[in-house]
Amino acid sequence: MTATSARHLSRPRLWTLLGAAAATAAGVVGVLVWLLGSDPTAARPPQPVSHVDTATRACLLTSTDSDPGVARTWAAMRQLAGGGTSSVVVQRYRLPAEADGATYVNTLVQLRCSTIVSTGAGARAAVAKTLAAGHPRGVRFAVVADRPMAGATQVGPESVSARALAGLIGGRERP
Repeated sequence: MTATSARHLSRPRLWTLLGAAAATAAGVVGVLVWLLGSDPTAARPPQPVSHVDTATRACLLTSTDSDPGVARTWAAMRQLAGGGTSSVVVQRYRLPAEADGATYVNTLVQLRCSTIVSTGAGARAAVAKTLAAGHPRGVRFAVVADRPMAGATQVGPESVSARALAGLIGGRERP
């Protein structure tokens, strides 16, 4: 079709040609969208990238005083959480010297620590003060110490290991 013949097309015929071209283009676009949009994995929601909110949360509370059990306890807790299928998340907190111990422990409870393991004299005193006020529901307490504490499970400093902590952290019952 030349420029002179385009002038000779009647308006209805020109609109028919343009409509046919638009319908063909829309059909091609529709087929492409249908083919490209039919990915079966596209309809599934993505897998979660983290299990932190659904995992068991174990918190290590240490004091500012030096305690030889801190390094060993933290290593055991990290080993427990590092197990391939473990659903345990461990976090470490240091009790500030100027903080009210019971308030700090209650903050860990509010952070949803299901097990609070304490090392150091200050941390153990904070846990003892919290337990004396009443055992928080659903929270297990463990103290790494030579002497037992009412309301908490005692773990001897020499026997701290991932295996020793696994039953306490992974268990459903509180002591």
